[in-house]
Amino acid sequence: MKLSIIIPAYNAEATLAECLEACMAQTHPDCEIIVVDDGSTDRTAEIAKDFDVQYVHQENAGPAAARNNGARIASGDVIALTDSDCIAEPNWIEELINGFDADNVVAVGGTYGIANESSPLARIIHEEIQIRHEKFSDTVDFLGSFNVAYKKDIFLEVGGFDENFRAASGEDNDLAYRLHDTGGTMRFVPTAVVNHYHPTKLFPYLRTQMNHEFWRMKLYAIHPNRSGGDNYAGKLDFAGPPLALLSLLLYPLSAVAMLMQLGIWPVLFIATVLLIDVYVLLTWRNTAAIRARSNTISAWTFSIMVYLRDIYHGLGLIRGVWTFMLLKKETV
Repeated sequence: MKLSIIIPAYNAEATLAECLEACMAQTHPDCEIIVVDDGSTDRTAEIAKDFDVQYVHQENAGPAAARNNGARIASGDVIALTDSDCIAEPNWIEELINGFDADNVVAVGGTYGIANESSPLARIIHEEIQIRHEKFSDTVDFLGSFNVAYKKDIFLEVGGFDENFRAASGEDNDLAYRLHDTGGTMRFVPTAVVNHYHPTKLFPYLRTQMNHEFWRMKLYAIHPNRSGGDNYAGKLDFAGPPLALLSLLLYPLSAVAMLMQLGIWPVLFIATVLLIDVYVLLTWRNTAAIRARSNTISAWTFSIMVYLRDIYHGLGLIRGVWTFMLLKKETV
């Protein structure tokens, strides 16, 4: 089976060479590699051209458009996607192909390893992803674009990725939902592994998470029936951001009311305590799982990171609801 590996790349000079070396070292014998440069301003083009790959340049339009451009010129019956900061294991493609074990299988995806284990933040992010992936069965309703293969004809038939998603947030959910709605089966194969360079700096990571939640509101404007979640993220995940924002608002209000001896301060104080208790209960399952999995990540460290992330998610949620649900914009 001929397969095409498509890699969208934007200012990817730090990791692209390692990514391409891993793709060229696959045990599957018949792979073409396509790098779609999404308007990079660094050495991405120069690095890609040093390898025996197809190089395509486009004006900056986002990873969804880059993947679609790669799919249109791919000669494989199956297209596999990974990201420029992912380093595939040698048997990655073989494991994905093995997942196409029935005619109704339209997509097969795998999991993350970690490429930068020395970073505390990267370890936290990775462990949480692993907890989520361990709950997957062999058939799912969502596969991430960092590690996935699609039957090319089905991919093109449903229109590929929605290019109105200008950032890497929600476009893979949208495609997965459309494929799932056609009745096709999507397989999760945990033995198909790409090692990812997870974020290492907290506040750039939080800003990225805020943008993820912003674009997620576009996703739910398109698929309101999916707002209850999928196999990766569910209703409890969606309750965290508004609760975190409310608690952040109530902290100073209750403190000011207490200092000013306003009659409402006991009500505000009790509401704050109750809100925190509810939030802790909602997030405790993953916190407990982190404690069980890791000897190096404390529950407190994980909880603080999740709380900060939920605050940023909440800010992105507000902006996304305003942009995509109230103003009804299709993109920005």
